[in-house]
Amino acid sequence: MSDAIAIKVENLSKIYKLYNSPVDRLKESLHPLRRQYHHDFYALNDVSFEIKKGESLGIIGKNGSGKSTLLKILTGVLTPTCGSVTVNGKVSALLELGAGFNPELTGIENVYFNGMLMGYTREEMDERLDDILSFADIGEYACQPVKTYSSGMFVRLAFAVAVLVEPDILIVDEALSVGDIYFQAKCIKKMRTILDNGATLCYVSHDMRSIKSVCSVGIYIVKGVIEQIGDAAQITESYDRDNDINKSVIDSNNIATTKCTDINNYTINNSSSYNRIQNGKASFIGITILNSNKQTVNTIRYGEIVTLRYIIEAYEDIDILSCGYKICDKNGIEIIYSGLMIEDKPIMDVRKGDKILVDWEFAVSLMHGEYSISSVLAIPIDLDNALVDICDNIPIAYQFKVDERPKVRLYGLVHWDNRVNIVKLNK
Repeated sequence: MSDAIAIKVENLSKIYKLYNSPVDRLKESLHPLRRQYHHDFYALNDVSFEIKKGESLGIIGKNGSGKSTLLKILTGVLTPTCGSVTVNGKVSALLELGAGFNPELTGIENVYFNGMLMGYTREEMDERLDDILSFADIGEYACQPVKTYSSGMFVRLAFAVAVLVEPDILIVDEALSVGDIYFQAKCIKKMRTILDNGATLCYVSHDMRSIKSVCSVGIYIVKGVIEQIGDAAQITESYDRDNDINKSVIDSNNIATTKCTDINNYTINNSSSYNRIQNGKASFIGITILNSNKQTVNTIRYGEIVTLRYIIEAYEDIDILSCGYKICDKNGIEIIYSGLMIEDKPIMDVRKGDKILVDWEFAVSLMHGEYSISSVLAIPIDLDNALVDICDNIPIAYQFKVDERPKVRLYGLVHWDNRVNIVKLNK
């Protein structure tokens, strides 16, 4: 196999013997003429493909189509019935919850245990431990047995171990779906970083947007057979057409609301500290989204007018200060951006100790789903050359959900107002 190939699969099949009852298994094993009481089920049937080093492969298909079986064979958890798999590089995998972890051991003990399984020495894992625990962000639970973890805590630790052992090939099954939107966005960003460093990714998900965001190549599996292989965006579109995706509706009856009456009630989530950059000159001390009743909201109706509110504090005198926001989907794809310089409303003559309120009011016309807000506070230096002094940059400052558009579903990520003229042309 060429050194440029990370994974090569040739004529791979996995067959399970299915029996109508347990006694049929016994009959078959004892029958003198070897009569068969089973029928063959092909979890995978004559599957072949190649993944080059540095490529990202998204594997999609309905439940039971063979996606997880394929990943388990790639990682050596299962053996194929026939065919061959060649893997070139060190593999790290996040399969179903619980795989590779001992529930009786603590989180830290499982980190070392998994590192040992991958061939790392204890000294090498010592160097990585702080980064793993920081990424997982499970606090004092790192010293508790993992059997006491929630599913979300478990996947946080498992993903942190999988990505921070610097694998050549990262294999991720659907386990990320149990994480919150913040952690999912954090994982997507980390997977992109791993790809930028030359690693190979195999990723299974039912979220077509995350497949399009992260993966360059897609495989669509139907009943154990590769239906299509090619560009990830085209493969996901085929899957959507075949299965009439995008029917999920977010329950707007469970909107979290908090009445806010003074600026001390606006805070920044502790999770927002991930990758936050500050220079000590000024910072955000509060970020929230308010509805028309000035209540904090995390779920927004389509078309609803809301206010994105920033509370800023200055720690020194600043002549000109600007801030902006980006709205990203849960895969980190940037959809909308605005800033005070774009709106021609910079903050002038800021003095040390000043607290400043900035309100952005807009109608939310986004496709239903989960979104995050990235916030930046900066001192403009040379805007023609995009040169600024960043005071505070929070990649994931706030998360919210948008309900499905009533009547007619929105198929693009964002809708803008149109002036439509229709003229009937008679013959």
